[in-house]
Amino acid sequence: MIGAIVGSLGGFYYLYETIVGKTQPNRITWLLWGILPMIIFVAQRAQDVKGLSWASFAAGFTPLLIVAASFFNKKAYWKTEPRDYYLMAAAIIGIVLWAMTDKPNLAILFSLLADMLAGLPTLIKSYRHPHSESWVAYAVSALGFGISFLSIQAHTFENTAFVAYLFILNGTVAVLASRSRKPERAASSIR
Repeated sequence: MIGAIVGSLGGFYYLYETIVGKTQPNRITWLLWGILPMIIFVAQRAQDVKGLSWASFAAGFTPLLIVAASFFNKKAYWKTEPRDYYLMAAAIIGIVLWAMTDKPNLAILFSLLADMLAGLPTLIKSYRHPHSESWVAYAVSALGFGISFLSIQAHTFENTAFVAYLFILNGTVAVLASRSRKPERAASSIR
């Protein structure tokens, strides 16, 4: 629970930076980052995963708030590229595959793959335009999911996979976004 709370703090910091226009979330990524953890949450609960499932819930709830907030500040919008739609389609295929299975671990696997595809636009954006992301928010989230990972008592796929993935993803974006804090002159990608 502590890890989920700390991870949520990073998300709420990103939400704050979205509201004030300091970050420009990729709406496709953040929408899918909201939906996919909720699928994992349901699959984990179906397998009686108790405390760790709340890390999945926290991972999905905050992104849905961030997507909503991005519509209220024109500075908080990142232009979507055609590649983002292809990755979204691939992520949706992952969701369809999840819906076709009655095996919870397979649902977690398909959701993880879909989440990774959904995250690629933000990873690319963090690499190319580090000023557009909040490295602090991702670092705090990585810390929270690291705490959740350390609290795992039984290392099974359903207990470990999503938390480990979130730790790695958030840590990677934090490192990429922390490289340069100067806004780039060519802001044609920002609307």
